[in-house]
Amino acid sequence: MVAALLLGGGYAVWSARGDSPRNDAGWLDSLDGVQGSWVSNAGFASDGTKPWTTPVRLTIRDDVLSLYAACNHLGAKVAVEDHRVFANGGVGMTQIGCPEEPAAVDAWLAALIDNHATVALKGSTEGSMLAFDTDAGWIGFIRGDQ
Repeated sequence: MVAALLLGGGYAVWSARGDSPRNDAGWLDSLDGVQGSWVSNAGFASDGTKPWTTPVRLTIRDDVLSLYAACNHLGAKVAVEDHRVFANGGVGMTQIGCPEEPAAVDAWLAALIDNHATVALKGSTEGSMLAFDTDAGWIGFIRGDQ
């Protein structure tokens, strides 16, 4: 009984402060606060491997995501709903003939957006980290204009 009262009281405090358990991880509902340039050296495929060896660059302008790793440029007009990124019209990509490894990175990044990645702003040892996460894997970006 005491535990139930404490849990209920904790939930009431979270609700009153506007940071219910659903929102306490920095989940994003828009891209308004994360506009600009980001870079990633951290991310992993679902099997634990790191699917790239070069930095991945992300630029967010209004509702457009632009990604570049080592070969093709990717872009998508997106919306964020329920903490997930939805590409309106899919992910576009330049069609440069790439070696196998960079082509695989491009495909992995496109799938990340196509698979409606969750998006959150988290803390890291290098400042704020913009994190995208799906069943296919995870990638975290830090500000590229620091």
